[in-house]
Amino acid sequence: MSQPTPINERDSERCPLILLQINDSGVEGVGTVRQSLFLAVCTLAAWLHLKCGLSRASTSRLLKVLSIIVQAAMELGCLLTMKGRLQRDRDDITSLSPCRLPNDVRSAMSALDIEPNILRSICCPKCFSKYSLDSLPQVCLRREVPRAKICGAKLWTTRPTRAGPRLVPARLYSSQDFESWLEFFLSRPGIEAVISKSYTHKPSLEVMRVIWDSPAWRSLPGHFSSTPGNLTFSWYIDWFNPFTNKIAGKSTSCGAIMISCLNLPLELQHLPENTFFAAITPTGKEPNVTTITAIIDPIVARFKPMWDGRIIKTYCHPRGIQKRVAILARIGDLLAIRKVMGFAGVASHNFCSFCKLRHDDLGNLDHLSWEFRTGPEVLFKAAKWNEATTKKRRKEIFKDGGVRWSALHELPYGDPVRHTMLGLMHNWIEGLLQFQARIRWGIGVVSSKVDEDDKLDNVTTNPHPLDSVLDNLDFGLDTLEGEVEDLYQESQQYADTPSQLSRMRSETLILENPNDSDPEDIDFQPDSDSELDSEDDNEVDDSWKLTCVFTTAELSVIHACLSDAIIPSWVERPPRNLEEKSHGKLKADHWFVLFSIFLPLILPEIWQIPSNNRCRSLLDNFYHLVTCTNIVCAYSVTSDSADAYLDHYIKYRRSSHILFPKPGERPNHHYAMHNSDLMKFWGPLMPLSEFAGERHNGNLQKVETNSHSCKCVTQSLFLCDLTIARGA
Repeated sequence: MSQPTPINERDSERCPLILLQINDSGVEGVGTVRQSLFLAVCTLAAWLHLKCGLSRASTSRLLKVLSIIVQAAMELGCLLTMKGRLQRDRDDITSLSPCRLPNDVRSAMSALDIEPNILRSICCPKCFSKYSLDSLPQVCLRREVPRAKICGAKLWTTRPTRAGPRLVPARLYSSQDFESWLEFFLSRPGIEAVISKSYTHKPSLEVMRVIWDSPAWRSLPGHFSSTPGNLTFSWYIDWFNPFTNKIAGKSTSCGAIMISCLNLPLELQHLPENTFFAAITPTGKEPNVTTITAIIDPIVARFKPMWDGRIIKTYCHPRGIQKRVAILARIGDLLAIRKVMGFAGVASHNFCSFCKLRHDDLGNLDHLSWEFRTGPEVLFKAAKWNEATTKKRRKEIFKDGGVRWSALHELPYGDPVRHTMLGLMHNWIEGLLQFQARIRWGIGVVSSKVDEDDKLDNVTTNPHPLDSVLDNLDFGLDTLEGEVEDLYQESQQYADTPSQLSRMRSETLILENPNDSDPEDIDFQPDSDSELDSEDDNEVDDSWKLTCVFTTAELSVIHACLSDAIIPSWVERPPRNLEEKSHGKLKADHWFVLFSIFLPLILPEIWQIPSNNRCRSLLDNFYHLVTCTNIVCAYSVTSDSADAYLDHYIKYRRSSHILFPKPGERPNHHYAMHNSDLMKFWGPLMPLSEFAGERHNGNLQKVETNSHSCKCVTQSLFLCDLTIARGA
C-alpha cells in the first residue's frame, strides 16, 4: 500500500476546505468534510431564522446560494487533488456524489435534530376539550357534568389561503413531550454532576439558604428528593399578552406552563436551557376555573407515570438509566394558582387556600384561633365536587368548602395545601407595598401646596372622591376613562373584546362580558397583571376620601433622595418623579428597591418630629413594614426570623387599622400572615417567587408574531426551548 500523498500547500491555502488525502483506495476524509459542511450550513440557517428573524423564504434563498458556493468549492477541490494523479484516482474523485445541502430551513433544523417534540392537538375554542382530526365533529359535544347541556362551540372555521378559502380546525393546543425533553436535558455534559450535589447536600440545622435545607424538600414520600437519581421540579403558570401589555390595541391572552428542576443550584434553575416549557395555552379567551382542567390534564398525564420511573438516556448513561420525577412546588400569582389548584378566588367567602377564615373575618389577627386546611380534606372535597352530576350540586359543594377539582390532584404524592406557594412578588411587593404607597399614603394624588408650618397637620391635600382618585392614580395613563373608551371602540374592529363595558368600583377598571362569564367563575376577578387587588362592588365604600400624607415639600425631599442617593450600579433606580404619571407603571423591582433602600433613608428624617404623635405613629408603622420586607425578601431564613416577621407584621396591621381606617384591608393582607409558616416550610421565599417566570413571559412576548396570535402559540414554545436552549 502506497503512502498517502498530501495536497500541495499552495493549493490548500487557496482552498482550505478541501484538505484531503489520496491513497490506493481513493479519497479519505471527503465524507467527514462533507458532513462538517452540511452541519455548518444547517446551523447557520437555523440561527439566522430563529435568532435573527430571517424569514423562511429568505433563508431558503440563502441556502440555495450556499449550496452553489459549496458545490463549486468541492469541485475546485477535486480538480486540485486530481492534478498529477492517476486516471483511477480521478475516476474515484469524480464519481463522488455532490454535497447536497437542505433547501428549506425546516429541513435544516430537522437534520440538526434539535427540534423539541411538540404535541399538537385540536381543542374546543370554548371549553378546550381535546379531539382527534379523524373524529372531529362540527360542534363540541362535551358536557361539563352528565346532566348539563353540550358545549356546542364550533370546531371548524374557514381561513383564507393562497389556494382559496379552506376549512380548518378552529383551535390547536401545543404542548411538549416531557420524556424527550428530559433526555435532552440530561444528555448535556456536566449536568448530572451538578444535579448530584442536591443528593449529597447536608441540610443546615439553623439557617435555611436553599430549598435543599427546608422541610419541604423532605416532604415527598420515601425521601424522594434526597434519593440519587430522582428529580424534583416546580410548576409555574401565568398568562401574558403576546401583543405586550398595552391597554389599547389588539388584546389576547396566552398561558405559559413552565417547569424548573429544583435539583439544580439557584443560579442554574431558571435558565431557559434548564426550563421545561410544558405548554402554551391557546390564545384568545383565557380558560376559566372549570375549563383550565382540560389544559393541564395532558401535562399531568405525562408526569403521573414518571413517579414510578422511566428509562432515560443520559450523558453518563447512554444506554439509559431509571429516573423518577415529581412536582413539588406549585407557583403562580393569586389568580393563576387558584385556578390551577381549584381554590376559590379572593372575593369568595372561602378566600384563603391555607386556612378556613371567612371573608367577613378578614381583620382577625389571632392566628392561633384559625382553623387550617389539610391536604387530605381538600382532596376529599375536590373529589366530591368532581363526582357531582349537576352544576347546582357542584355549586353547593363549592360554597361549603371553597374547593374544586384540579388535574394536579391526580398526582399521588402532592399535598394541595402544603405544596401550593403564595406568590411573593404579587402578594407582597406588588400587592402590600404598592397598596401602602398608592392607597394608604396617597402617592399619586395631587398634593396640596402648603406652607412648611402647616406640615405638622400631616393631612394636607384636598380630598378626592374615589372617581377622581381613579383618574389621578399613577397607572401611566393620562385619562384612564378615555383610554378604556378608546380601547373599547378600537377592539370592536377585531371582535375580540366584550360587547359592553362594566366599570368596577375599585382601584382598577376592567373589561367584562357578562354573557361570557361562567356562573362558577364570579369569585375570580381579572388579575390586572399585578395591579392593586380588585374587590366586589359591594365591598367598596365611596364615602372615604383619599388623601396624601406627604406635603409638596416632603415629596420634593423624597425626589431628591431618589435622584442623589448613591447606590450600587447593579441596582435599578426607581423613577425620580414618583407621584407623577409620566413614568408609567412601576415594576416589582422598583417597589422593592424603593421600600428597602430609598424610603428607609429619607422617611425617618421627614417623620422624626417630637411634637407630632401621628408622625411618630406613621414612622413606627413604616418601620414594621420595612422590617417584614427585609425578612420575607431575604435569601436566608431561620425559625426565629420567621417568628419575628409575624410579630412585626401583626403590629403593622394593628397600627394600620388606627392610622388608615379607610378603605380597609384586602385579602392580600391576610395571605401575608401565612408567610411565616411558608418560610419555616420552604425556606427563603424569594428563590421560589414569580420573578423567573415573569422574565420568561417577557421573552415570550418578544417573539415576532406579525400580529397573528396563532403564530405565537406555535412559535413561542419553539423559540424558547429550541433557539435559546438547544441552539445557544
